[in-house]
Amino acid sequence: MVCRLVIVVPFRTLQDENPNTMERDKSCKPEESGTDYGCRHEAFNNALIESFPGAFTVNDANGRLVSWNAFHRDELLGKPESEMKGIDALGVFHPDDRPLAFEKISNVLKYGVEVSAEGRVLIKGGPEFQWRMITGRRIIIDGNPFVVAFSVDITERKQLEDLMAFRIRLNEMADAATVEELLRATLDEAERLTGSTISFCQFIDADEEAPSFQVNSSSMHHNLTKHFGSMMHTSFAEAWIWDEAVKERKAVLHNDCRNSPNFRKLPDDHPKISRTLVVPLIRSTRVAAIFGVADKPWDYSEGDVNLVGALADLAWDIVARKRAEESERHLQESLLQAQKMELIGQLAGGVAHDFNNMLGVILGNVEIALNRYSLDEPLKNNLKDILKATEHSAELTRQLLAFSRKVSVLPIVIDLNTMLEKMLSMMRRLIGEDISLVWIPASGRTLVKIDPAQMDLVLGNLCVNARDAITGHGVITIETGIIFVDSAASASGHPCKEPGSYVSLAVSDNGCGIEKKNLPHIFEPFFTTKEEGRGTGMGLSTVYGIVKQNNAVIDCRSELGKGSTFTIYLPLQRGYADPDNPDNPLPSKSHGKETIMLVEDEPDILNLCRMMLQNSEYAILSALTPGEAIRISDAYDGEIHLLVTDVIMPEMNGVELSRKLQARRHGLKTLFMSGYTTDIIARHGVLEDGIAFISKPFSINVLLKKVHELLKPAFV
Repeated sequence: MVCRLVIVVPFRTLQDENPNTMERDKSCKPEESGTDYGCRHEAFNNALIESFPGAFTVNDANGRLVSWNAFHRDELLGKPESEMKGIDALGVFHPDDRPLAFEKISNVLKYGVEVSAEGRVLIKGGPEFQWRMITGRRIIIDGNPFVVAFSVDITERKQLEDLMAFRIRLNEMADAATVEELLRATLDEAERLTGSTISFCQFIDADEEAPSFQVNSSSMHHNLTKHFGSMMHTSFAEAWIWDEAVKERKAVLHNDCRNSPNFRKLPDDHPKISRTLVVPLIRSTRVAAIFGVADKPWDYSEGDVNLVGALADLAWDIVARKRAEESERHLQESLLQAQKMELIGQLAGGVAHDFNNMLGVILGNVEIALNRYSLDEPLKNNLKDILKATEHSAELTRQLLAFSRKVSVLPIVIDLNTMLEKMLSMMRRLIGEDISLVWIPASGRTLVKIDPAQMDLVLGNLCVNARDAITGHGVITIETGIIFVDSAASASGHPCKEPGSYVSLAVSDNGCGIEKKNLPHIFEPFFTTKEEGRGTGMGLSTVYGIVKQNNAVIDCRSELGKGSTFTIYLPLQRGYADPDNPDNPLPSKSHGKETIMLVEDEPDILNLCRMMLQNSEYAILSALTPGEAIRISDAYDGEIHLLVTDVIMPEMNGVELSRKLQARRHGLKTLFMSGYTTDIIARHGVLEDGIAFISKPFSINVLLKKVHELLKPAFV
């Protein structure tokens, strides 16, 4: 806004003791003046002064008012005419601006220069004020100096300048600051520009029923933290001050909250509120957020509405861009993490294959030694220790592969208690020494159908989540149970909506807990409340996906400051036998002399498997390569009942070999075996329904049981 200021010096000199133009205008009469020229001229000057777009004053060398216009008297000072004479000209200025005003007036009087300056002028004594551009110049009347001053309102211009400067500052902050820091800076600016002492911002959920995220100004954050600790004070979120703005979709101001019909009593410890202004930020068709200020010393106005609205728009555009950048960064980090995990998984798959083969050799030879020879008790116990260590190493390998996610889904019926007990040592290493792990198994058989690798992921993620919620020492409890949910319970709010028997798995911690507003979002991908670098937001979403994939249910109960409990309900299974249980008897000997083609590219594994099968009176044709197996088959005139083959081999894979041999020998059955991770094996179709497969390393018991199952129909 450009203002042109025209100064008109009165024609007549100031001769009266009180040379107020309005007073002289009233007293002037043609018959007393001898001519009406003087009165008309004075009236003309008075009319010009009153027509100025602002305030006009004249003060003497002592800083006392000697002349003024109606605007200065009525709008700025708010005093009656009788109290105007001799008022201190500096009293109209904001206390912080009075030294500057005194300096400028002194320069005008001393040097006779025209001076223009910006300053805050109190409205009717304050505390409300306006920014005004004030221009002063000296005039000499009868040898006495006076200061003639004119002022115009520049409040809107100053606010626009402040907004532009703040926009630049906010953009400069955007690269390094968080969303919360950007919003807090905006709220601090809203307090400064409106003269408020409280300000806040709340993001509104998509259903516009409740706030999902709240930020307070620096002063308010400090005061709330001082009085209420680290917990977010939620009274604002529960109070009346945001309802109306969201529902009406327009700015709502209350300059007398205590007498407002919508006022709701706030808690005794809540900051007292006398005036409020809440502005909704509307994006598309919904209220995305609200920005509020409160407790301004004087009434809020439409100017404040526009100012807060402009700040909200300015901040939201930058915050929206910042959130989009953060989202893209999170996606890039997640992609990079996924790529790293993929590389690690590929490396793990190759290592696992070789490691599993070595474990298989150790496991098989120890079992053969235990079964074949009469050993003294100390040696026998030593071999059993080797066997136990080998089995434990194989289990660790499987769990590590599960955490690298190099697995495909292969659900089987397992005893959950048995599996969890095997995982406890790894979980203790995972959570660290400062946290105690308590294991409370259910009595009875906890039979569920799930891929063991998926259960590894579920328990691992839940334990890591619990660990990260604990600061210092704490306790994590893993508990299983068997429950029955009837139709009444399922209809009345139980997490299990289908009646039936379930095995429950609960992981509890005594950590920091989860804020109520965050509970609906905890299973969303990339959602995390952990500090940067401590979480990707994928752990609980992975758990949720696995739970749903297995027709199970997950429930979370949490209280801020007291901890959380995640409970999974898996359908109870029946008709179970564990092939790895050492108490299961070996299958009986065959009734005939079945012939088995054994193909394995690792000589040690080939010799070991041949020995295992020959000890059970099977006839074995063995080959180190698929080509050799085909040549042996073509040269063999007898019947081959079963092909036992590795999956990944030179020349061709086991699936291709099986197809070629089955084309030559109709009815040939195949048992696939592999030490590679299941995702690699799955690419060859080996894990499809109806296909027999065993994972290396395997025990004699597992191998013979599988072979027996496949050959049994041939002689029953």
